[in-house]
Amino acid sequence: MEYMGNADWWNKRFHERSLSLMIHDKKLEEDGSRFHSGGRVLDLACGDGRNSIYLAEQGYLVDAIDFSAEALSRLKYFADELKLQIETLLVDLTLEQPFDHMKEYDLIIINHYRLNKTCYRDLSSHMKERGVLWVNGFREVPIDNPRITDKDLLTEEDFEHLVNFTLDDKEMYDEGNHKMVRYIWRKQSV
Repeated sequence: MEYMGNADWWNKRFHERSLSLMIHDKKLEEDGSRFHSGGRVLDLACGDGRNSIYLAEQGYLVDAIDFSAEALSRLKYFADELKLQIETLLVDLTLEQPFDHMKEYDLIIINHYRLNKTCYRDLSSHMKERGVLWVNGFREVPIDNPRITDKDLLTEEDFEHLVNFTLDDKEMYDEGNHKMVRYIWRKQSV
């Protein structure tokens, strides 16, 4: 799904930002004890890497994907400045089977992006046994951002194609005026 704009829109937006790293998502930090320590992480729709950087600093091996070349360039800059190794991949998540050549992961995070629900079947084949899928996003359209629409809202139906996962936790919470929802899914033994 296209979130707020296409790749050109995001490239322009990232190009116009000051060269400073945004703070990682606090909900991700709060949930950190629920993840395996260390291991390999995939950060989907990573933007310029605020969560990727945070996870790499926690000792994870991070692969970060986005469809904005400008965002990934910024992420590489921040990682180099902090002497962190993060593998970046330019991937359009709106294409069919965008995960074809991905590794297996202990943790996959999707923050503020609604992945096409048909992609979850393919994504689940890249998750290690007992691995965690962490998804965080909007549950209501925010009144202060007209670019976010109903098609950007997370619903439980989004996960109907997950294979061999159980829902460990769902939390609805407010972040300022934003109505958010966070899901933690765990892959089961086959």
